[in-house]
Amino acid sequence: MSAVQPFPTLTQPPQATGLAPLEQKPDGGWLVRGYAEARQILMGDVRQAGFKAEIVEKMPGYMTKPVLYQHGQVHREQRSQTARFFTPAAVQQRHMPLIEARVEEIIAGFQRQRRADLNQLAALLATSVVAEVVGLTAAPNAALAGRLDGILHADLNYSDGLVGFFKSLKVQLATLTFYYSDVAPAVRARRKQPREDVISYLLEKKYSGAEIMAECITYGAAGMVTTQEFICVVAWHLLQDEARRQAFLTGEREARYDMLHELLRLEPVVGSLYRRAASELSLTSGSESRAFPAGTLFELDLRAINTDARLLGAHPLDFNPQRELEKGLNNSVMGFGSGPHRCAGEHIAIAETDVFLRRLLALPGLRVEAPPRVGYNDTIKGYELRGFWLSLD
Repeated sequence: MSAVQPFPTLTQPPQATGLAPLEQKPDGGWLVRGYAEARQILMGDVRQAGFKAEIVEKMPGYMTKPVLYQHGQVHREQRSQTARFFTPAAVQQRHMPLIEARVEEIIAGFQRQRRADLNQLAALLATSVVAEVVGLTAAPNAALAGRLDGILHADLNYSDGLVGFFKSLKVQLATLTFYYSDVAPAVRARRKQPREDVISYLLEKKYSGAEIMAECITYGAAGMVTTQEFICVVAWHLLQDEARRQAFLTGEREARYDMLHELLRLEPVVGSLYRRAASELSLTSGSESRAFPAGTLFELDLRAINTDARLLGAHPLDFNPQRELEKGLNNSVMGFGSGPHRCAGEHIAIAETDVFLRRLLALPGLRVEAPPRVGYNDTIKGYELRGFWLSLD
């Protein structure tokens, strides 16, 4: 399947071709548009500089940083120890029964009400799965989703004066509410009876309550927000194209997963990754090599990287799930990142999206009542779809 015209992405205009894969910005940092250059950076001696890293840097030195902001041996150990929660086998054997049961509950509720905001339905599903994997099972999913959403959309740009004070107070209240409503009860329950989840692992490693809360917020951002937005953007594309919708509904799992990865390549939920060189970093771009000093900030434009013609060949902006890629390259290219900090939950996210949309898009009389409003989430540097109302005739 190959389009004559570039695939009409919802979240950005088609990428211009011929842009430099590596370009210095006016502020002195570097914008990265090439896959090969981005891969070298993500595999190099760099530190997380996005996802509010400046806030995490203010954590007391005695506290263990969340896994997203760790590096080196500490990061490798935690990723290896928690990998068992996210493997394809774990998804099929442990998480799939929960995903399928929760999808049936959500779809049944939609059928009773006859209309719903898809973003809210997707949030309920994503939160259910994240809660189970992490261990945040003390509160109803809708309440947990609301509290996490409030924290992840909090305005952290404080200023001096009364306005800044109230902004800070609002964030602190939201964080404390999340801790006492969700984290503390889960910690108490896992101390009494450990389970196969992230909180139990963190308690085994002697994490404090504050450290566990920070980790839970990180997993919430990674697992809830990104998955719910991806579900919405996939649904929007498939509802706009009946042929692709039917191909998705009737295809085998491998074909469906290929479609999902291709949509993520073209519509990456996280639009930019940021890394700062921890030591001098040498990069090769084309036939040229150069060294970047420690402290250099790199902005990796995933939309451009995922459509790098040097990697994808002719027509990189086309929707083509059967595209032949080089061995070892993920179908979504860098839709799930790359390197040591590659998204751990990619298999869960794809499975959730697949199960939910196969049920939703097969409903008789399903129609779009109002198209989504496309906004921007500063935490993940990516799109948000809101007011995406669906109804059943």
